[in-house]
Amino acid sequence: MINITQFYLRELRPKVCAFLTRILYASNRVRIGKNFRTDSIPRIILDKGCSIFIGNNVEFRRNIEIRAHGNSVINIGSFSRIDRGVRILAANKSNINIHEKVRIGLYSVLNGGDSITIGANSLVSGFVYLQTSMHGYADKEISIQNQGYLHQPVVLEEDSWLGTHVVILPGVTIGRSSVVGSNAVVNKSVASYHVVGGVPAKVIKER
Repeated sequence: MINITQFYLRELRPKVCAFLTRILYASNRVRIGKNFRTDSIPRIILDKGCSIFIGNNVEFRRNIEIRAHGNSVINIGSFSRIDRGVRILAANKSNINIHEKVRIGLYSVLNGGDSITIGANSLVSGFVYLQTSMHGYADKEISIQNQGYLHQPVVLEEDSWLGTHVVILPGVTIGRSSVVGSNAVVNKSVASYHVVGGVPAKVIKER
């Protein structure tokens, strides 16, 4: 016997919400590939000079927010899955490139004042923060709030894994197939095939 509630939640609603998303955001600046599924209509805000591209077989959970400002571009690769409450922000001239088969966990934030790259097959756990911008604070005569931002890109190479509550700071590259332990704050780049953890993050071992 088919459970009607489960059928609605798992099959019908994601298709209906995907159909409505296509209609609501239909334009040359928002392109959505085949077999898109979403548990709710995402909140998409983009400036005139921005674009958002979503590949084939992409799956969104509930309450996702995507914002593109300035002249930024957001690409979400095919077969990727974005979990509940994720916020993706691109600003200035940044490019956010989420490659194929990426998984991003619930309530993670991609703060793209500069570019963010997430390599194919990477895993980003829940409550992760990828931060490309930091307030200036050098001038003691001006409030920190009024000193503007410094921007540097963040790169996660292919097959990276970030544990829950990880923070990646501006200018950091996580090398191919490396692992960042839960609650780590990463302020320096990590070589490929390494495991790091701690605040600030340090090498624990090689894989």
